[in-house]
Amino acid sequence: LKLQFLYLIASHIISKKPTNLLTRTPGMPRSLMLLAACHAAAATAEDRGRYIVRFRDAEAHRRYASALGAALDVQKVMDLGKHHAMVALLSEDAKAALEHDASVHHVEVDRKRFTSWTRRELEGGAPGMPYGIGMVQADLITEAAFAEKKMCIIDSGLDAKNPEFAKNPRVTGTDDPHGTGKWSTDEDGHGTHVAGTIVGLRNGGGVVGVNPEGHLDVHIIKVFDKAGWAYSSDLVAALDRCVEAKSDIVSMSLGGPYWSEFEDEAFTEAFANGVLLVGAAGNDGNTEHSYPASYDAVVSVAAVDRKKNLADFSQRTDQVELAAPGVDIVSTVPCGTSVRKTTPDYDGLDGTSMATPHVSGVAALVWNHVPSCSAAQVREALGATAVDLGAPGRDDSYGRGLIQAQAALEWLQAECGVPLPPTATPPQCRDREITVDGVPVPWHDKDGAEWNCAKYESTMICDAEGAKEEWRNIYVAQEACCACGGGMTA
Repeated sequence: LKLQFLYLIASHIISKKPTNLLTRTPGMPRSLMLLAACHAAAATAEDRGRYIVRFRDAEAHRRYASALGAALDVQKVMDLGKHHAMVALLSEDAKAALEHDASVHHVEVDRKRFTSWTRRELEGGAPGMPYGIGMVQADLITEAAFAEKKMCIIDSGLDAKNPEFAKNPRVTGTDDPHGTGKWSTDEDGHGTHVAGTIVGLRNGGGVVGVNPEGHLDVHIIKVFDKAGWAYSSDLVAALDRCVEAKSDIVSMSLGGPYWSEFEDEAFTEAFANGVLLVGAAGNDGNTEHSYPASYDAVVSVAAVDRKKNLADFSQRTDQVELAAPGVDIVSTVPCGTSVRKTTPDYDGLDGTSMATPHVSGVAALVWNHVPSCSAAQVREALGATAVDLGAPGRDDSYGRGLIQAQAALEWLQAECGVPLPPTATPPQCRDREITVDGVPVPWHDKDGAEWNCAKYESTMICDAEGAKEEWRNIYVAQEACCACGGGMTA
């Protein structure tokens, strides 16, 4: 087989005509084999590019994988048998020869994919309930006690020692067999932050995630190391492992330029088989597509700030489908890595990477209440009930709008015919008057008597200051009573 592949290269160089690797011409001149061998031996790693080679069927893949693995002009990197494909380092002549072979479906560049955040630590706020949880209505739904739907996060792993995950047995993972390490470690920090937004526990400390009760099964697939990038083939292999783990939702806070036929087909197949796919729209602030979010099978997520304005970095394309909070999002980071020593395990970051887990998390939250619904129905519910932002109707900045969990759940109940679960009712607030030494005193917050109910009710201070108080976990209930008409007790 090795000699046959060398002949393939030689025949391409001399005739430029299509040749079949496994159809050897009788009496093949030995000089051609020697010529090919000399040419192949001259190829170095620097002369080769990384490509995905997809074969036309399983039998061709089986035989060619062996032949190519033995060829001097080819360095096999990874096998993707489920897709009748392999990843290899090829010289230009080897690539061209394969492209002319009748048993090869296509050869394409193995594109790079990157984490989708701005990589700048922000002031943010202290741990607690981040503003994004309320903005997407996740705080209005009680998490299902028996979660049938499973989340898979493809990212840089997760620091399992962070308090949010250390005692959560429902968080599992798969190590990367290609060298990025154990799923339970995170040298980059990105994956830990994403996971906190999805499953940060309501445990009296830390951050509260979209699914805070510890019922959601989460599987971590690690593809990124400290450098924060991987290949398209790594992403497809990770998708395969998500499916093998019986995941129903795949969250991908990552992306990169250039469409990939191989990726597109893999994601199309996964969605057709009932897996809901969610990806980050990208952080370049332009109108270019980022993949995998821009494939039709994937929900592309844009980022907005706490005022529901589009983040300046969020990419604007015809594939953007939903918007979610992605500016100054406080979540978990690997232990001790925060720039703020007062909260060493938590930090605030920007990115469509931070918006994506709000959408995938909400999808899990609502889908687990109506498990009979399909992935396509959940996707439509999220879009149909989103709050329209920007230009009327769908637009390239916000897509169909800001995701709304409670509204999506009601839509699904009507669509799939499953009774709604009880909606969480915030506890009653304290009376507007408090008693000090037996004497009724009009309520005011800790900043002074002027900061009373009338002050909050007559201005927009609820929006401007209430969120800050929420970050600080101080007098949250009173701000809500005065400005919003209800909220959690202090």
